[in-house]
Amino acid sequence: MKTVKPPRLADKIFAWYCDPIYTEDLCGDLEEIFYNDLENMPVYKAKLEYWQRILSLLFSYAIKKRKQRSAHHYYSYSSFHPAMLKNYFLIATRNLAKHKFFTIINALGLAVGMSIGLLLIAMLSFLWTYDAFHVNKDRIYRVISITDNNVKVRALATAPSAIAQNLKDNYTGIEKVVRINNSLSAEAHYLNKAIPLQGYYADDNFLQVFTFPLLKGNVAQALVKPNTMVMTEEAATKMFGEEDAIGKVIEMGGHDFEITGLLKNYSKNSHMEFEVLASYQTLLSSATTEQLNNWVEFPGSYIYILFPEQHNVSDIESYLNTVATKQYANNKDFSARFELQALTDIAPGRELRYQIGPEWDYLSIGIFIVLTAMILLPACFNYANISISRALKRMKEIGLRKVMGGQRNQIFLQFITETVIITLLALILSYYIFLTAREQFLLMLADRTGLDLSMNLRTMLYFVLFALAVGIIAGIIPAVYFSKLTPIQALRTKPVSKGISRLSLRKALIVGQFALSLGFIMSVVIVLSQYRHTLNHNFGFDQENILDVPLQGADPQVFRNEFSKLTSVQSISMSSDVVGASGLESIWVKDGERTDSSEVSQMFIDEKYINNMKLSLLAGSNFSEDIAQNRKHIIVNEEFLKAFAIKDVASAIGESFILPEGEEVVVAGVVRNFHYMPLTEPIRSFFFRYDASRFQYANIKMIITDVFASITQMESAWKLFAGEKKFEAKFFDDEIREAYSFYFSMIKICGAL
Repeated sequence: MKTVKPPRLADKIFAWYCDPIYTEDLCGDLEEIFYNDLENMPVYKAKLEYWQRILSLLFSYAIKKRKQRSAHHYYSYSSFHPAMLKNYFLIATRNLAKHKFFTIINALGLAVGMSIGLLLIAMLSFLWTYDAFHVNKDRIYRVISITDNNVKVRALATAPSAIAQNLKDNYTGIEKVVRINNSLSAEAHYLNKAIPLQGYYADDNFLQVFTFPLLKGNVAQALVKPNTMVMTEEAATKMFGEEDAIGKVIEMGGHDFEITGLLKNYSKNSHMEFEVLASYQTLLSSATTEQLNNWVEFPGSYIYILFPEQHNVSDIESYLNTVATKQYANNKDFSARFELQALTDIAPGRELRYQIGPEWDYLSIGIFIVLTAMILLPACFNYANISISRALKRMKEIGLRKVMGGQRNQIFLQFITETVIITLLALILSYYIFLTAREQFLLMLADRTGLDLSMNLRTMLYFVLFALAVGIIAGIIPAVYFSKLTPIQALRTKPVSKGISRLSLRKALIVGQFALSLGFIMSVVIVLSQYRHTLNHNFGFDQENILDVPLQGADPQVFRNEFSKLTSVQSISMSSDVVGASGLESIWVKDGERTDSSEVSQMFIDEKYINNMKLSLLAGSNFSEDIAQNRKHIIVNEEFLKAFAIKDVASAIGESFILPEGEEVVVAGVVRNFHYMPLTEPIRSFFFRYDASRFQYANIKMIITDVFASITQMESAWKLFAGEKKFEAKFFDDEIREAYSFYFSMIKICGAL
């Protein structure tokens, strides 16, 4: 039986696991038991028993204690003393000062990687404070809608205004319901001054639910009566200068409003952005019953609910969806369900259409976090790789400390302390990089007015905690590697590695570092390629030598008469928006013969616009000189035909459609598809309408000879009829470029890092 040996693989596993502890006694006992088993059972069974004993020892308490004892000197101690931290700090500082090149290289690498992390932390630090200033923030919820029109399911921040009245009449588990409508955006006129203002129609209890302090006026009465309005300090200063705003009357959006309150300027961390608040009764007095009770089209209607201290959100959600089930029971083309969204979950929050104020969705933040990791982790891997490459220089130090009784956790903490000191040094440099990159980062954002990256004590504390976390992440691999070495391994000229070798670990770090770096570089290249593509893309309209001038309330015809006299002006058209550079208003349009409706983007233009922009008219005719007739016509794109199942462009001419206000319009022409929205949005159903009151821009086709002289002439012509309003103008191709400045700013930041 002596010729039969115990399983060699089991012995090797046991030796690998137990090394370097003394296990000769255990191996002898296992072998003796094995030969005894051979006398009483078959060979296969004896080997099986041997395997079972080996595995039992691997997980045994005795082996674990032996490994712990062998990890440090017999006389070493494990108790912690605060003086040890001072000792760790002194040793780490001396070591870093001694190896200055190593320190500088690692500090620079970590600083560059950490700088974009500081941008992320500063942004998150501010976003976490959104709407936190409201006293009732924990009890305020917004009603959101999940709609289905048999084509697409959409999540909307809006909800039918009729829900508010239903809750007031039939539900008792709430304190207050607030309706808001964001359609109040127009020029405000006072004496000879005209200033564009933006705001909301709001219920009279708005100021009681939300914490927007009134400096002057009565909170309970300021928005009770029709045609009353409150405005912010900033808006009042623009409108009235040093005069007292209370009691003044301004004309805005076709209504005369009396100023009944002055609001304190609110901070940027609000998901609502407004300059004025008008009473909701004003909107009710001019709205039709169909508009007020519309359960299908409600793009500008927002509903907020204030709950009592003890409340159950699921109960009211169930009630709202019971109401929805009844309301949409007979509508086969449209259905909706309603949910409640906490005020503090709005920004940042889920992605919803028709958001009110700045949009901060989780997807965008997640992309930024991934980008930060792709920049920071290679820097951490680089530090770990350089640290391990210096292993031979640190071996004697570690071996001596092990022989003198240094424990594994003490060695680990020593190396972590060293790394943390480097990251704190890197934090100083990364902070200056952060200050440089901050403005470029804000330029990347579509709405940077809703973000404040200024420094405060809370943000600085987050920066320090971030540096400590980076220090632990960057230092944990070399700290674990060095601390697990035994005295014998550490004192050898060349360290002996077990399992994953030192070389394999370094290879893994290098591969990981280069993979992340390459992925980051490829991302920058892709963004650069996308940016070039957008600038060179054929939008379907002309961009060259077109100057867009905001009318600022000036009469379009007067503008045309004066500017047509200039020699540098070839032609002039009017429009409500800058096509291709910004989002457009959407409405729901019904087929004149059927009851189904479809969402359509719209833009208001004059009869010169299509020729001025060199749009391709496929069928029908352009708008004419007959203004009254133009208001009854629309010019649609090719996608519009698909949305309403019209076979060809010729068949579309003369088709009638019903607008939300009940007005019937007829298709006069069809234009070839063009990118009326930014390239990030697909081309959808769209039409042009004619309404001179909606014109906001003059589009001037210029004859370019001397740009400076031409602009000077235009400024002189502008002063003839615009009074004190400053002349503003931008070239159309520059506006298109600015619409995609996000890509360029990202390229500059990421390229620098």
